[in-house]
Amino acid sequence: MRKRSTTENSHNIILSTIGHFTVDLYPAFIIGILPLLATKFNLSIFQVSTLTAVSQISNSITQPFFGYLSDKYGIKKYMIYGLLCASLFLSLIAVAPNYLLTLIFLFLGNLGVSAYHPPSASIGAEYKGSKKGFGNSIISFGGNAGYAVGALFFVSIVEKFGVNFSLLAIIPGIIISLLLYKTIPSQNSNCLTEIQVKKTRKIKIKKTKILSIFLIWFTAFARDILWVSLLTFMPLYFANQKINLINTSIILLGFGLIGGVGGIFSTYFADRIKRNILIQIAYIIVIPLIFFIFKLNQAGSIILFILVGFFLISTVPICISLSHELLPRNLSLASSLVVGFSSGFAGIANMFMGKLADNIGIQNTIYILLIFPFLAFILMFFLPKLEQKLK
Repeated sequence: MRKRSTTENSHNIILSTIGHFTVDLYPAFIIGILPLLATKFNLSIFQVSTLTAVSQISNSITQPFFGYLSDKYGIKKYMIYGLLCASLFLSLIAVAPNYLLTLIFLFLGNLGVSAYHPPSASIGAEYKGSKKGFGNSIISFGGNAGYAVGALFFVSIVEKFGVNFSLLAIIPGIIISLLLYKTIPSQNSNCLTEIQVKKTRKIKIKKTKILSIFLIWFTAFARDILWVSLLTFMPLYFANQKINLINTSIILLGFGLIGGVGGIFSTYFADRIKRNILIQIAYIIVIPLIFFIFKLNQAGSIILFILVGFFLISTVPICISLSHELLPRNLSLASSLVVGFSSGFAGIANMFMGKLADNIGIQNTIYILLIFPFLAFILMFFLPKLEQKLK
């Protein structure tokens, strides 16, 4: 099989980043209009949490399935159709006449997001050595930036043109789908041949590798449960602080953008500091930052919330790189475990967190969630020993 040149790899990284930015615009739509839907349908915090949970479950838990298919059959169709599906159904959530139909649109649209992510993330692994992490961080930045802009983009359309014109949001998805159709190759170097698939099925995974995969997965889950809960609860918290939808969307924009920058920084330092230590530093800083969000005045709370995004999201490309090293022949599947599967379980857990928040309040619920990054901090001490056994 012909090896790709650096130019081809860079070209695909750019395309994947643009596509990742665009596809991640759409799942953020629900975050931007949560306060609006809560008022429109008279929702409890549990029902609001169910909206984000359905999004996470649909676009995350199904990712290993799509990751396997894209490894086997090629990345192109899953990226294109995934983006089109996401842009169509998620642009309709503002005009859904009832809560149930909103959930259905969220589920279908986020299946498209799920189909797109594993093949997109696998492209970063086309680079070798330290550049592999850089490729992952650039693609992750594209997704984080898209998710950050998505809420503001959708709210701006709804506020400027009215809810009935929310379908205008589909336009970027159509344009970028056409671009991907014209430029992404039909097959990719990660696509497994029939012989490779048969060999892969016969491989027995060592217990040490399973433990390593679980450890990295739990580390990603600890990040995602906190991330999902913050994006679910904080718009409601800011609404209670009399911050309007546009300004809340701008705050979420800052959270996501600085988080993407954090991913690039973490990749840079990954060549100088052990990756488990980078994750530990991020988590041990996040814990006090979140604690003091509710102790300061409005401006201070917003600043700390945005800083949380930097450290929390900085762990995404590190976890992806670690998963790729453990499953080098199943890159899309590996990516889906620490980007998708972890996020899906976080979505399920978030429903219970919503029920808890109805009883004890948003602040106390988020404080309870801090146990997860603390546990991940401890577990990361064991990663170097497991890596040593795998060599």
